[in-house]
Amino acid sequence: MKKYNSIYYLLFVLLIMGAFASMAQNRYGLLILGVVAISFSLLFLFQFINGLRKRGTGDAYLSIEFLCLFVFSSIFALRIFYVHFENVELVFGLTTFILILIYARKALLHYRAMVPKNKFLALTILTFYLSIIFFLISVVVLTISPRLAEYSGLLAFVLLIFFVVSNFWKKELLIDGENVTAFKIVGRMRDNSLLLISLFFLFSLYAVLTRTRVLPKIYSDEFPQAYFDLIDNAELRKEPSTKGSYKYQEFKEKYDQFLKLNGIDK
Repeated sequence: MKKYNSIYYLLFVLLIMGAFASMAQNRYGLLILGVVAISFSLLFLFQFINGLRKRGTGDAYLSIEFLCLFVFSSIFALRIFYVHFENVELVFGLTTFILILIYARKALLHYRAMVPKNKFLALTILTFYLSIIFFLISVVVLTISPRLAEYSGLLAFVLLIFFVVSNFWKKELLIDGENVTAFKIVGRMRDNSLLLISLFFLFSLYAVLTRTRVLPKIYSDEFPQAYFDLIDNAELRKEPSTKGSYKYQEFKEKYDQFLKLNGIDK
């Protein structure tokens, strides 16, 4: 997976550029974010297909992980462009739950393998994987309990800080005749843990900065702000559906009719 690092780096740069462009009220910012999400999904799909071709030597759990990340990023891409389909929350929740199980398994395996060698390093790596798990939990429970999602995300952030601080506290440890750090060990893992933790860190930082009003929220001029508020209410289940539809869907239909009647092009 290291051969894709340059592509991941480019996508991260575009992600940050798109976020800042959108916060600066440039309408192309949201387009960049959508392209980045689609690029991530296609990259995960390519690696999933590539893993299937190497069934004999491949890791089945790694293939499942790539498939889940493909679905995960695809749904994010749809949400960026405000595309909604039936049972999307169920698909998103199931995908996230599978990812949680995969990383829980990884955490247990790496902890058991490292404990006989160095308990402190084993605990540090366990903390790293637990931070990913709690980040995923915060994502999957957001529509059910925003308060629980907030606490879970905060705990994940604290665990991540502990992981980083512990690396600087004990810079190198002798394991199997080699001086290593937790950073080095995590960097050698055959998974997407570093990618996920980097994305979650950026999302958490953005959430904190926007909540404290240090940074503005991501901007879209395609619809009025009231439309996005109605979407948030529907996603957080503050507003139940009526006859299979939500208020934001009715709002969009009436808004499109208004633009059409007045000859306004969005």
